Amino acid sequence: MTCPSHEELVGLLDGALTPEALAAARTHVAGCGACRAELSRLEAGVTFLRAGSPAPAPSPWFTSRLAARLAALPPRRDRTGLLSVVPWRLLAVGGAAAALAVGVVLVHRARTAEQLALAERLELLEDYEVVASVGDVESAEDAAVIAGLDELPGREGRP
Repeated sequence: MTCPSHEELVGLLDGALTPEALAAARTHVAGCGACRAELSRLEAGVTFLRAGSPAPAPSPWFTSRLAARLAALPPRRDRTGLLSVVPWRLLAVGGAAAALAVGVVLVHRARTAEQLALAERLELLEDYEVVASVGDVESAEDAAVIAGLDELPGREGRP
């Protein structure tokens, strides 16, 4: 059996191999001293790299050089735009006005829907008034039938 390549041993450490390749590499390393030694060397390197090194201390002149570079930069333009010019109270009043306008529109739409529903039944209500004025309503049962005509779907209750 041939030894796994350097990349396969690194993949074994990282868990980047397919399950079949991982099982084959582990089986081979268990029986091959050279591969165990190489894998051990790679593990030590990975451990060292993962431990990291401490950040270097800044030079004694870092602060003064940074301050000088910042002072040499041109001043930054204000990027807040309209929000820096418009007072917050004005924005709040504008938001309240917008909310009020939306409320008025919604109330108007609801009233319009009620008026349309009444207009659909207007002909039936007029017919009821005509029938009631002629005197053809003889009993409470007749009045109940006429009163329930507007509940019929479509044009069923109309002549």
